[in-house]
Amino acid sequence: MVKKILSIVLWVVTAAALVVLFIFARENYLSTPLKSVNLIPASDSGFVRRSVLHDEIEKAYGNAKVGTVDMIKIQKGLDANPWIESNTAYVDLDGNLNISFKEYEPAFRVFDKNGHSAYITQEGMVVPACSNYTPYVLIASGNFRLDNDTSAFQLCDTLDRDRNLLNALHWFKAIEGNPFAKNCIGQLYCNKRNEFELTVRGLEARVIVGDTCLAPDKLKRLEIFMKQRIDSPETQILKSINLNYKNQIVCTKR
Repeated sequence: MVKKILSIVLWVVTAAALVVLFIFARENYLSTPLKSVNLIPASDSGFVRRSVLHDEIEKAYGNAKVGTVDMIKIQKGLDANPWIESNTAYVDLDGNLNISFKEYEPAFRVFDKNGHSAYITQEGMVVPACSNYTPYVLIASGNFRLDNDTSAFQLCDTLDRDRNLLNALHWFKAIEGNPFAKNCIGQLYCNKRNEFELTVRGLEARVIVGDTCLAPDKLKRLEIFMKQRIDSPETQILKSINLNYKNQIVCTKR
């Protein structure tokens, strides 16, 4: 009986000692000065100026103790950045503040009739333009409406202002799905009738494709036409090539 009691007491004392050691280690860790701030990725190759962001965080927490670093505040600050899609922040066991984030990847850039511009992602996010970074992407211009918003927002097909932007995104995806079109189309244009036109490299004629109905088929007809007629002298005197008619290509001369 005595041995059993002694065994229980020993386990209780051991457990208590472990708890005390854990509390001591935790308090010691939380009171440790922050060693460094690490951003992942570390290079300035996108919308976000990582050197500027690093300096801002270093200024706010460079002399702080591990226990005083506000992770939620850091993540909310990154969430407010219109070019950052997602982020994580944590302090490792060595006392280093590690921050990783993913930027939005633009699919094409839109210029509206008032000169405002923004980027659209594959997922339909509208991301503001940035003077620090100009990615090489397809250009869309014409009858679009942008509110010169400084935040990122999701396109919505229930809003009138978004319909042409959504149609432009639809055309972008159709172009991406056709290797020939992807290599030769330089720009999308939305006219006053909300119909789309294409600028094709090596071709002076306007290529009229209209709405997004049968977009892949229209691009396929354009591909066939270009491969068969691009070297013809008559192609250079065309004013327009209209693909807006089913199974037809209607051309007009200058």
